[in-house]
Amino acid sequence: NLITQRRLPATPWDDISIESFLQDLAIMDSNTFPGNVGVGEREGRIACNLVAKRHYGLTHGIGRSGDVQAQQPKAAGSSVILKLTQCLAMDAIRQ
Repeated sequence: NLITQRRLPATPWDDISIESFLQDLAIMDSNTFPGNVGVGEREGRIACNLVAKRHYGLTHGIGRSGDVQAQQPKAAGSSVILKLTQCLAMDAIRQ
């Protein structure tokens, strides 16, 4: 499992699995909560559904207070993507 092992998968994921995973992470970000309208400087707002689909709804910024690696409570999904990206990059370097 990509999340539990934090390693590149031995067998590449198909497109549907990747898109599903990204959508699952995107719904963890507060800007995708129904009825929520954020006003912070890193909170994303999308006016066009086509743009939302293209980016899986991931519009909330990562990091906090100048630290791009800090966990962002309002962007839990984006924070997971950041951490997972770091782990996968390190795994690729080790290979």
